[in-house]
Amino acid sequence: MKKCIISALTFLALGNVFGQQKACVAFYNQENLFDTIDNPRKNDEEFLPNGKYKWNTERYLAKLNQMAKVIASINNGAGADFLGMCEVESIEALTDLTKNKQLKKMAYKTVFFEGEDERGIDNAFIYKSSLVKEAKGRTVVINSEGIGGDHTRNILVAEITLKNNEKVYFIVNHWPSRREGEKESEFKRIFVASEVRKVCNEIYAKNAKANIIVMGDLNDEPTNMSVIGTLGATGAASKTKDGMLFNTMKELSDEGLGSHKYKSEWSMLDQIIISANLLNAKSKVKFITGSAQVYKQDFMLETEEKYKGNPLRTFVGNKYLGGFSDHLPVMIFLQISK
Repeated sequence: MKKCIISALTFLALGNVFGQQKACVAFYNQENLFDTIDNPRKNDEEFLPNGKYKWNTERYLAKLNQMAKVIASINNGAGADFLGMCEVESIEALTDLTKNKQLKKMAYKTVFFEGEDERGIDNAFIYKSSLVKEAKGRTVVINSEGIGGDHTRNILVAEITLKNNEKVYFIVNHWPSRREGEKESEFKRIFVASEVRKVCNEIYAKNAKANIIVMGDLNDEPTNMSVIGTLGATGAASKTKDGMLFNTMKELSDEGLGSHKYKSEWSMLDQIIISANLLNAKSKVKFITGSAQVYKQDFMLETEEKYKGNPLRTFVGNKYLGGFSDHLPVMIFLQISK
């Protein structure tokens, strides 16, 4: 992995000389980024000052500071250029995050829609305005009948036109959890994956060489049917043709790396999946080979011997730790040519 990172940084230095720019694309599960205001349309009672977690202003601001600290440290302290997120309760919480003193200088713009999730958490997308000419967003509602009557997170689609006039479609996801059991809940993730595939197909129908980036907490591994079968995300770049998708996290997963740890085992639930055109050497926007990584710094991890190396969370059960998230960010780098 160190070789890959050094290679990517060297590429950046050379790229700037030839009028090329390196951009960081990341995804980060915020793990319950709730504001402190009661919304009667949402199941947010646990995250209120008088709720289960005593979610007061002090804890809310501490959460914002912690999440902003991670985001600001990404990309060698420059912050992610494009960042997908999940588990964000409201536009107010998202705005408060981007206005945090650690992120304010990055001038992030937001794309956010209220969704159908029963807990009231949604997907979000932020981007540096300095790189973008135009941004459009839309949301895709998941039919509850397809997932057994539940209401889950909408799919967020951000259509970004870069300064070089290239379009990139960012599709942000948070698929149904495994809470009921992996096999018992698999049909839900397969259904949502089929909806994401429909979005991709609609984009491909207009442009077979479209730049698409599917990202999110998929609650499945790169080898699960929802990802490799339904979505059609291969782990082999050389076999990814027009209309297909390539999973940049597959190789890392094969190496035993992961973004989430459960019962001492890492799993790659958070993934960034790209279209074939981003693998094209002639493309004005292309994936930097070997740049995919799970972002993990010591300050984000548990130090207590029993849990050492685990993501340091905000809560474990009802115990307040004041940490970050139970997930680690994942990221890739793109080369953008003028």
